[in-house]
Order: sequence, then C-alpha cells, then structure tokens
Amino acid sequence: MTDAAPTADRTRNNRLIPLLMALLFFGPLALAIVMYYVGGDQWRPSGSVAHGILLSQPRTLPTGTMILPDGATADFGGKWSLLYVGRGDCDDACKEALYRTRQVRRALGKEASRVQRIFISTSGAPNAGFVAADHPGLLVLPDGLAARDAVLATLGEFAEGDVFIADPLGNVVLRFPPGTAMKDMHQDLALLLKASQIG
Repeated sequence: MTDAAPTADRTRNNRLIPLLMALLFFGPLALAIVMYYVGGDQWRPSGSVAHGILLSQPRTLPTGTMILPDGATADFGGKWSLLYVGRGDCDDACKEALYRTRQVRRALGKEASRVQRIFISTSGAPNAGFVAADHPGLLVLPDGLAARDAVLATLGEFAEGDVFIADPLGNVVLRFPPGTAMKDMHQDLALLLKASQIG
C-alpha cells in the first residue's frame, strides 16, 4: 500500500522527462525566432533587419526519406532548407534565383553544411545537365512526384520564384519574394543558424 504513491510519482516523472528534454532542446530556437521576428527591434542585434516574411500560420513539411527520380534522396528533417519554387523549364529569372540561393549557402562558410537547397518544380523538371553543371547538390522535386505535391500543398499560397526557409524539423519559417537580394536572405538565414543549435 505504501509503495503505490512513490510508484505513481516515478511513472509521472518518467513521462515528464521526454517533454522537459524537448523543451530544453527546442525551446531556445522557438524563443529566438519569436523574439527576433515578432518581438521588435529591441530584441535584434544592432543594425539587423528581418528581410523575409514570417509565416503567420505554422506549416510543417512532410519528413522522412523521399526517393527522387534520379535516385537521390531528400528529407526535410535534420537540416535547414532553402526551397526555391518555380517552373521546371527554369527561365532566366529562375536561374538567377538558383544562383542567389547557391551563393547565400556558400557565404555561410563552415555553417553551409547545415543547409540544403531544394528546387520544388511547379511544372516539369529542370534540365539535368544544367543542374549537374551549375548546381551540384541541388535536390529537385519535379512535377509528377507525390512528395512534391505534398510540399506544394503544405506551402499553400506562393508565387513562382519564391524562396522559403524551413528549419530542421520541417517547419517553414520565412518566405522571400522573387527578387530578394542575396545579402538579405543571407542575413536572415545566418541569424537563424546562429540562434539554433539544431540541424
């Protein structure tokens, strides 16, 4: 009879441990994002500006391994993602946007390995030779791939040429409209990486 209460307490404590660990691990990231983008200038480092558009509604991309048509695999979990959304035939504006995302990632230096680039095609697929030559490492989700349909459904409203940032849990945090300058994307992404220890 006297052992029942300590056993119940131990069981309750064992259930709380994973929750407390998750809060300890992910809490600082969530707090940093809210403070930086919502809290106003008093929380931002001197001279910094949020250039991306903070998404008001939570959007979580499907996680788990996706098999791409070229045999490569992709996963929105574990790394930060720069997602470009545009037509597969990739006109000059598309090529410029892909160039900007490539340069933004390179400019991160040693932090670049924490970020992956993914082309979400709204129709068709880009030329494989162009991707291999100019954008090695770029993952492409072409038209006709079920995973691509799920990603577009998750993003909801978007314009051709938008670039999104998703965190290593698959949460889409920021949107950059077409034409956003490289330095603006780089500044926002670098600050998010600095605030987060995950991914």
